[in-house]
Amino acid sequence: MRRDTASKSYYLGERAVVVGGALAGLSAARPLSERFRQVVILDRDEMPDGAKPRPGVPQGKHPHGLLGGGVKALEQLFPGFGNELRQAGAVPIDRGFDILFEIAGQDPWPRIKIGEPTYAMSRPLIELTLRRQVERLANVEVRGGCRALSIIGESDTGAATDICYRTPHGNLETLQSDLIIDASANGSLTLEFLRASGRRLPQETSIGVNMRYASALFDHADIKDNYKIAYTLPDAPEESRGGLIMPAENGTYHVTLIGRRDDIPPIRESEFRRYARELRIPTVYNAIKHGSLLTEIAPYSFTESRWRHFAQLSDFPRGLLPIGDAICRFNPVYGQGMSVAAQEASLLFDLLKRSDHDLLSVLATDFLNQT
Repeated sequence: MRRDTASKSYYLGERAVVVGGALAGLSAARPLSERFRQVVILDRDEMPDGAKPRPGVPQGKHPHGLLGGGVKALEQLFPGFGNELRQAGAVPIDRGFDILFEIAGQDPWPRIKIGEPTYAMSRPLIELTLRRQVERLANVEVRGGCRALSIIGESDTGAATDICYRTPHGNLETLQSDLIIDASANGSLTLEFLRASGRRLPQETSIGVNMRYASALFDHADIKDNYKIAYTLPDAPEESRGGLIMPAENGTYHVTLIGRRDDIPPIRESEFRRYARELRIPTVYNAIKHGSLLTEIAPYSFTESRWRHFAQLSDFPRGLLPIGDAICRFNPVYGQGMSVAAQEASLLFDLLKRSDHDLLSVLATDFLNQT
C-alpha cells in the first residue's frame, strides 16, 4: 500500500524527486517546494561553480534565448529573475527591433519596437542563475553526479513510488517519492516505467528536420545597423545554409552556421569562416571577419521534432510527471524549448495551488491535458 504522507496538512507529500537539473527541472522545483516537505533534484553531471558547459547538456555550447512567455513564467516562479539575469550578463532583446531577419532575394523584415523583454545569453549562464535561485529554497537539494537509473512502482496500483539512482561514488540508492518529475530531456525513464508496468506507450508525432549546425564564441561581432542579433535564413527548399549571430555575456557573441542533411558546417576555423563567406547574404561573415575565435567550434545535429501524446493515455501512473523535452522536443531554430519548459513549470505551479482532495491522483491528467 502507499506509504503515509502529510496529506492532512498543506503538504501533498514528504518528498518530490526531480530527475534532471537543467532549466525544466530547476523550474519545476519551485512549485514543488511549496507542496512537498523536501525536493531533491538528481542530475548526472557534477554542477559547475560558474557558467560553464557540462557534458549532460550537449547544446550548452550553442546560442540560447528566452522568449517573452518564458520570461513571464520565470518571473512568476522567481520574482526578480529577469533583473538577476541582466546583472549576470544576459543581454535584453526587443524581438521586433533588435533582430535582423534576412532571406536572400527578399527585403529584411520590418523593424518595430515591441517592448516585451526577452534575453540572449549562454545556456550555462541561465542555468547557473536559475540554480542559484533554487538553492535559496530551504527545502530543495541539488545532488550532482547522480545518475537516475529506473523508476520503481507499486505492484498493486502501478503508481510510481521510488527512484533508483547511482551516487557519485558508484553506490546504488533508492529514494522514496510521492511525485517524480522526469525532466531528463529524453524521457526514457518515463517510457521504461510505462513499459515495465504493462502500460502502452504514447503515440508520437514527429517532424523531420535533419538540421546540422556548428557554433563558437567570438570576442566581438560588428552587426550592421546596430542590430543585436543577425539571422540569415536559407531560401528553402533550394538552399539549406544559414547563419546566426547572438550576443552572450561579457561582450562575447555566439556565431552559428547552419546546414541540413549532408550539408554539414565545418568545425575547423578556416573552413568555418569560408562557409560564412559563402552565404548568399554577407551579414554574418562581415560581422565576424575581424573577430577572434574564443572557443573550439562545437557541432550539433537535430534529427526531428517530437511530441509524445501522454495525455491520450487513460491510465497514466500516479506519482509521475514528464516535463519539458520529455513531452515535446522543439526545433532549436525557433528557440522555443526553454520558454515552453518554463511555462510548463508555471502551469504546474498553478495546478499545485489547488486544494483538491487527493490532488496527486489527478495531477498528471490535468497537467498533461493542458501542456
